[in-house]
Amino acid sequence: MSRPTVVFDYDGTLVDTFAAKRTAYWRAVADVFRLGEAHRALVEASFTRTSGASRFVQFAQTAEDLGRLIGDAESKMLSERFSAYSAETADVMPEFPSTRRVLESLGGRYDLVLTSGLPHDSLLADAERRGLAGFFVEIEGGDKDRTLGRLRGQGRAVVLFVGDTPYDESVATAHSVPFYRVGGDADLARLLEVVHQ
Repeated sequence: MSRPTVVFDYDGTLVDTFAAKRTAYWRAVADVFRLGEAHRALVEASFTRTSGASRFVQFAQTAEDLGRLIGDAESKMLSERFSAYSAETADVMPEFPSTRRVLESLGGRYDLVLTSGLPHDSLLADAERRGLAGFFVEIEGGDKDRTLGRLRGQGRAVVLFVGDTPYDESVATAHSVPFYRVGGDADLARLLEVVHQ
């Protein structure tokens, strides 16, 4: 029988990715839509507002914000460029200093699941590259809402969802799962006190 489960988001929760990913996102959108610097603030604001959602949801919202239509081919191209630009800066996206200590401590009492709006293969590859994959009983990228729904549907006792965005909180709320927001390393470190109360 499975133990109580704590679900973690990845980007911005365990790894400090926001600034680098926002720049990678801007570069990808600028390439695909042939945008100049005048559009950068709008694109970065769209990324910030939709952060935490699937990248395809983000692309659709950014296209709408720009007054553009986006098809499957453009979405695919955006995803490929976003991944490529993100990969270029992977080494400047460090995990938070408390990440391993928190995962190791919680892993003694809970099943840990990793989820993300990142495509599954990208999430798994990055978690493995960093040596973080072994902390988790399951890793599933692509759609956090689907992941939480599947876990709840399997009868898992999901006691907490740890994330960093309003989107993450909305997913937790939709599945009646308590939410803990990480805004940086201090919040992540404090999670141990909150969970052990």
